Amino acid sequence: MDPGPSSTIDTLDDSNSGNGKYLTHMETNVTAFKESKLIGRQNEKSQILKLISSEISQDFEVISVWGMGGLGKTTLVKDVSQSQELNAMFDKRACVTVKRPFNPTEVLNSLAEQLSGEKQWNHDILDGKKYLIVLDDLSTTKEWDDIQSHFPRMVTESRIIVTTRLNEIARHCSLKTTHIMEFKILDAHDLFTEKVVLA
Repeated sequence: MDPGPSSTIDTLDDSNSGNGKYLTHMETNVTAFKESKLIGRQNEKSQILKLISSEISQDFEVISVWGMGGLGKTTLVKDVSQSQELNAMFDKRACVTVKRPFNPTEVLNSLAEQLSGEKQWNHDILDGKKYLIVLDDLSTTKEWDDIQSHFPRMVTESRIIVTTRLNEIARHCSLKTTHIMEFKILDAHDLFTEKVVLA
């Protein structure tokens, strides 16, 4: 899992905020951190969105994003999963980071709360639904095997995105090589080009 920023909340009173809303240093820091992680990653984001929205495939698809820690995999897939471009495509969306020690019940219950507001996973939560689920930071193939069997595959337009640091896990989750993306370290040219475009 990619590290996040740490900050204390420093709220401003209404007299200092023109629109009457509370502003915090934390919100500003989180936004800046997220944007910094996404710089130079527009190509990867476009590729993932294309795989998610592809109408060519009639199969249930798993998209794997792999690479060393700290490169921004988590930030990118969360940004993709929350993209407005996908609003009309899925009935249900959820994202969970797999914690250690691994507890499949905990992972499924976290998904259940996001998908339906229920505290416990129920096998029919996703029945007949077109869904997008992100499983962030898988570290073993067993974790995938223990979780994936709970997801129905009857609605073939549904998608799962997994992130992992290991190529072998990515290959285990995604049966198609076209749905495996390696997250690489950006070089100076990538960063410069992206900053120029954003400017």
